[in-house]
Amino acid sequence: MGYVAVTAGEELIERAEELFEKQRVDGNDEAIDVEQLDGQLGRLTAQAMGEGGLYAPQLAALAVKQAQGDTVEAAFLLRAYRSTLERFDETVTVDPGEIIASRRVSPAFKDVPGGQILGATKDYTQRLLDFDLIDGASEDPTEAWDVTEEGDPDRLRNVTELLRTEGLLSDPDEPDVDEPTDTTRESVTHPAGRDEVLQELARGETGAVTALGYSALRGYGQVHPTLAEVRVGDLPVRIEHPYTGDEVTVTHTNVTESEAVVPVYEKREDPQFAFGYGLTFGRNERKAIGMTVLDASIQLDSESDPAENAEFVLDTIDGMDSFGFIEHLKLPHYVTFQSILDRIRSIRDREGLSEDARAESDERAPRPTVTEAGDDD
Repeated sequence: MGYVAVTAGEELIERAEELFEKQRVDGNDEAIDVEQLDGQLGRLTAQAMGEGGLYAPQLAALAVKQAQGDTVEAAFLLRAYRSTLERFDETVTVDPGEIIASRRVSPAFKDVPGGQILGATKDYTQRLLDFDLIDGASEDPTEAWDVTEEGDPDRLRNVTELLRTEGLLSDPDEPDVDEPTDTTRESVTHPAGRDEVLQELARGETGAVTALGYSALRGYGQVHPTLAEVRVGDLPVRIEHPYTGDEVTVTHTNVTESEAVVPVYEKREDPQFAFGYGLTFGRNERKAIGMTVLDASIQLDSESDPAENAEFVLDTIDGMDSFGFIEHLKLPHYVTFQSILDRIRSIRDREGLSEDARAESDERAPRPTVTEAGDDD
């Protein structure tokens, strides 16, 4: 790739950046603050956190504001910032079953231990534009609710635990490793372990994960799962106390978890369900479900379908890689294009194609009509 110097290029670049910032604060309305973004556009900041691989709601809101709502750009800003942070400690592994669920639905079973918890959703209502929102903030529709506090919530038993107790769910083959690979510090190598696959899927670009998961459902794969359950809630974060060595809960992270089962009929002697899993920061059910489809697909270890090829999937869903590659096409390519242009011209000249093209162009060109004096009489 080649570039050429541009007169006053640095000054023009600075002005372009200033114009970008002007667009962010343009208009007569007050600027949106970070607290509003985090509070009212939580789905947007959750997507940026998941793709950025950093749980920091306020920083994610700042990144979304700076990027003017571009979630991939916001995720890029978060990853860049995360790379500057010092790593103080490592957390203790926690069981996702400890999630304090604010939403839990099971499409597979009507009656599950703990019941269905719809939470905040519009999944069961019509998607219609609400023109009342144009006028500004609306009243809180839950003010009239009679809510009573009932202490600590009970732990919800996973639907997949019910299947395991019956021997209906087969666990995937896990490699014999002491610690999972941290793909933020070590590059993924293929064939990738399931720990690496799940980490990369969790940080994958939401649209790409959704699209590739959908490709499997559309017939470009062999997986069409049934969701065992989808949960949204707060997962405890624990560390070992530096002095006592006891496990201490220091905070909670809001996550979305999805588990899916896929029937495996090939095992005629012992037919079971295979298992797909997804978990991501914040509330992003679409991505978590897409993860479960891709996780289950990749476990088939086949290269016949795109969604089952781990190398293809992991290279494609990385938002930073795809973002950078697509964006770089806008940058100057004068030298490389001129080289290609010269090469094509020389080939055409050598084959005589240029003269033929010019002759054909002359034949197609309209010829002027000359009218002699007196012809109109």
